Amino acid sequence: MFGKTSLALLRSLTREFRYVTSDSKLLNRPLIQLILSEYRSNQVTPAQYCRGPDEMMWVADTYFQYIRSQRICRELNEKHQRREKTVQETADMIGFRLPSSTTNDKDN
Repeated sequence: MFGKTSLALLRSLTREFRYVTSDSKLLNRPLIQLILSEYRSNQVTPAQYCRGPDEMMWVADTYFQYIRSQRICRELNEKHQRREKTVQETADMIGFRLPSSTTNDKDN
């Protein structure tokens, strides 16, 4: 399967939403209410089988991976966002010397 139980995956999703929002009452958020209602409506019981037993787990895991990847990408962009170096700064960093431009072409 995915290495996580349904409850562990739900906890991971809510943890990622806590990183995004500063609201302390996460259960009042419409998105969390939607996720919880989807979890409740897609429980597999002996009388009812939805799509496949692992399909909703796959969808939830896909959402979790997407949300987590977006957060990590945003953190990396903030960490490594810097201005571009000039050609001279890059050459100095590597140890190269740029050729100097001469204005004394009359001598040759």
